[in-house]
Amino acid sequence: MTTVSIRVDSADQVGEARRRAAALASSLRLDETTAGRLALVVTECANNVLKHAKGGEILLNALPLEYAGVDVLALDSGPGMGHVARCFEDGYSTAGSAGTGLGAIERLSTECEVYTAEGKGTAILARVMRAGARRSTAHEFFDTGGVCVPMERETECGDGFVVEQSNGIYRVLVADGLGHGPAAADCANAAIGVFRESSATGPADLMQEVHCALRSTRGAAVAIGFIDVARRELRYAGVGNISGFLWRNGNPRHLLSHPGIVGHDMKTLREVPYELGPNALLLLYSDGITTHWSLDSYEGLLSRDPTLIAGVVYRDHSRRRDDATVVVLREKSGHER
Repeated sequence: MTTVSIRVDSADQVGEARRRAAALASSLRLDETTAGRLALVVTECANNVLKHAKGGEILLNALPLEYAGVDVLALDSGPGMGHVARCFEDGYSTAGSAGTGLGAIERLSTECEVYTAEGKGTAILARVMRAGARRSTAHEFFDTGGVCVPMERETECGDGFVVEQSNGIYRVLVADGLGHGPAAADCANAAIGVFRESSATGPADLMQEVHCALRSTRGAAVAIGFIDVARRELRYAGVGNISGFLWRNGNPRHLLSHPGIVGHDMKTLREVPYELGPNALLLLYSDGITTHWSLDSYEGLLSRDPTLIAGVVYRDHSRRRDDATVVVLREKSGHER
């Protein structure tokens, strides 16, 4: 599902963020209690970016239906937090306010995580789900997450992604339909539909199926990865301008992608194996994210929730003139073999 994005640069946009959250809760048929918690969390997050950073962005991601909830990302490029633990204490404030906002966000959220650096901004992930749900236990070996944000003034994102796992195999697809808006979204959705229905045992075979299915569309850039947990291997095939890195012990390796348009011009298709190594992390992103960047200066970020990692990359490296997608799969501690 497309990520809902709300810029918060003035007080009236706090109300807009709350209304957008309420609309999303209604579309997901969240129960009244969960919807109310979501509205309060979004309001507090929006107020915080306005008070402490003079503005920022709220992203809302619907979670899979079985969790009945929403991921809230509050992103700003403000001064950052010097003392994170103290900032969550009621009564502590650096902006002359009551100092209850961050504490309220933590209490109302099912899961809450913060990444901040002095002078570089703050990113808050608040996961709001129905009572008793815990998304962090959904996958045995890898945690997964991402953002898929449409270009400004578009309601549908021409990008799309999907992650599935079965019997120790994690499959991921990222698609970027050519152009923007509904027609591009149709391309991405068609690729995802093939992915969900396919029984292909490798990314190259699956890419061929996607290529055939997209012949009647404007085409897309597509990247497909299969992670075999037992063999400690990633098999990867990419066509077009989807980029990716595989981290091993904190060192990134760029993933090979070939020129072309899936559905129209796919002259070269090569499936490349990569050894996972310990502490593996896979990050894929569309061309709405700039290409020349590094996470070397983001101390501790790669150990955080994948959705939080994706949000920080989007905040700092989005081109802001294209659909932008970032997808992260991070190996859980203790499962490397």
